[in-house]
Amino acid sequence: MINQLRNWGCNIDEALERFVNDKELYCTCFNMFLADDSFERLKENIKNGDCKASFEACHTLKGVAGNLAAGPLYTVLCELTEHLRAGNLDDAEQHLETILKFRDEAQQILAG
Repeated sequence: MINQLRNWGCNIDEALERFVNDKELYCTCFNMFLADDSFERLKENIKNGDCKASFEACHTLKGVAGNLAAGPLYTVLCELTEHLRAGNLDDAEQHLETILKFRDEAQQILAG
C-alpha cells in the first residue's frame, strides 16, 4: 500500500518523517483525511457560489494533504485554494472534479 501511494505521487519519505515512520498511523490518518466532511462542504459551497466558505474548506483540506504529502491531491488543492483566496470561483467545479477523482483514487489504493 505504501509503495502504491508512492507510485501514485505521495512523498512517502517526507510524510513518514512526520509520522515517526509509523506506516500504520500514516495510513489510518490518510483514511481519516479522505473521509473528512470538508470534501462535501467544499462541494456544497462551490455549488452554492460561496467563495469564502469554499476557501475555508479547501484550505483545511490543503493543510492536511500537505502533512500527508498527498501528491497530486495536494497539488490541485493548492491550485484551488489560491483561486478561491483571490475570490475567483471560475473553474472551481473543474478543480473539484479533479480533487474528487484523486480522493477516490487514494481511497482505492488504501482499500487495497
